[in-house]
This record gives sequence, C-alpha cells and structure tokens, in this order.
Amino acid sequence: MMLGKNVGSEETWKRIPFNSVGVEIGVWKGDSSEKFLRKASHLHLVDQWSPIPYENGKEHGSYESYLNRYSKLVGSRDPRDFQKYYDKIYQDVVERFKNDPVTIHRMSSREFFESFNQKVDWVYVDADHSYEGCLYDLEQSLQILKPCGIIFGDDYTNKPGVHRAVNEFIEKTGLTLNNFFGTQYEIQLCTHQA
Repeated sequence: MMLGKNVGSEETWKRIPFNSVGVEIGVWKGDSSEKFLRKASHLHLVDQWSPIPYENGKEHGSYESYLNRYSKLVGSRDPRDFQKYYDKIYQDVVERFKNDPVTIHRMSSREFFESFNQKVDWVYVDADHSYEGCLYDLEQSLQILKPCGIIFGDDYTNKPGVHRAVNEFIEKTGLTLNNFFGTQYEIQLCTHQA
C-alpha cells in the first residue's frame, strides 16, 4: 500500500525508450503507469491489489503493524475491509486504462514471472520492498528482458531492503547502477558506445 506519490517516476518516464514494451511491477493506483504510457507502446501492469503479501512480509515489521499503519486510510483494521479497499483501487485502475494499450496482471510478481513468456524492453521494479522480494524481482526481470533491456526501479535511497537488494544484484551481475534521481535507479543490460 502506498501513501503519497512516486514523484521520481516523473524523471523515469523520460528515460523510457520510445515505442517500447514494458512491465511495471507494483502499480497501486496507476499514476506512474500513466506517465510510462507517454513513451511505451504497450504496458504490462503487475500487482496483487491485496493485503495478503503483507501477512508474512517484513516491510512494516509485522502484519499487525501494517494493519495499524493503514487503518485510518482504510477506515478499519479488519483484513476483509482492507481487501475491499484494494478491490476498489483495482477496479479504478481497470477503468482508468480500459482504452489504453495495457494488460493488467492481478497476481504476485512470482506468479507473473512464472507465467509470462514474452520479451520486453524494460521492467520497472516497485512492489515488494523487502530485500528478498526486491532481489527476486530484479533477478527474474533478467529472464524477460531483451538483450539490451533496462531495469528501472524506485525506493533505492529510502528503503533499506531495496538498497541492499539492488547493491547485491549489481555486485552479482557486474552491471552498472545509475541512481539518476532521488529514489529512482536504472540498470542497463548493455551500454551503447558512441
């Protein structure tokens, strides 16, 4: 669940290759998605829109902490009310992009990566902010990217799990990290020499 806006995506969309196909892992209300569509010819949106990932997640310390943190936003601490809240957000996203070149995948990133069999130009990673979850999304992104694809992401400078995962991914792969704006980062699979 997200409070506030991802202001850094305003800089990220400018780096997206024109007429490209991309995947956004972690969509929420689709504000970043709308920006990405300024350049993308097709966009795959991946999000569970569910409180289930937080049941065993560590991002907020515990499931109880997560429920407490967002109870004012939802108007309840009951997980069923949380699910109703997420269902409403999901329906809003469906409506928002009904006339756009978008495919919505309401599932976990794990389910997505296990079932997706296309190659894309870029992936934007902004879902699970735990070390394990982010590292998984980064590693799996390599499997669906074209040879000179790009990984973009958020929360590099403000989420410890993301920071650690990105750094470890860079160390393992030997790729170069570009923390180009605030929390935003870019990892190109190949660099173009002039």
